[in-house]
Amino acid sequence: MEELSPLGRILRGVAMVGATGMVQAMAQLALSWLMDVIPTPRATVHKTSYMLLHSVLAVLVLMAGHVLQVMMWALLYYDWGELGSFAHSFYFSLACFTTLGASELNLSPAHRIAGAIESAVGIMMFGWSTALLVRVVQRTDRHYDS
Repeated sequence: MEELSPLGRILRGVAMVGATGMVQAMAQLALSWLMDVIPTPRATVHKTSYMLLHSVLAVLVLMAGHVLQVMMWALLYYDWGELGSFAHSFYFSLACFTTLGASELNLSPAHRIAGAIESAVGIMMFGWSTALLVRVVQRTDRHYDS
């Protein structure tokens, strides 16, 4: 595989950040749609159950988005062939995305910046998801307080 120039690596990183953001936006749209579809009765004896259902479904939708984001980065790493198997690439990607780090796996110096970029974007995506979860809880509380 032909080596990219430094500018090419930067552009590839920007494209990956954009793709990661697009997946997050799609998860947000799915979450918004799901919250509109799930009934929110104003007066019910099962108020806590509905609140719990909304919160758990929100977590599941957002986690599915994060898994897809990690998988995209893992495919990039796997394509480079530096980490061996797709399982190693997925583990490395998950470790970078969550900022945990995978000290036993390393990319070559030419690709090392990708892991750092993935860590930065992972922090942003978890922050975005946290904001969405807060909104779901506030929305659910508002429905039941009225």
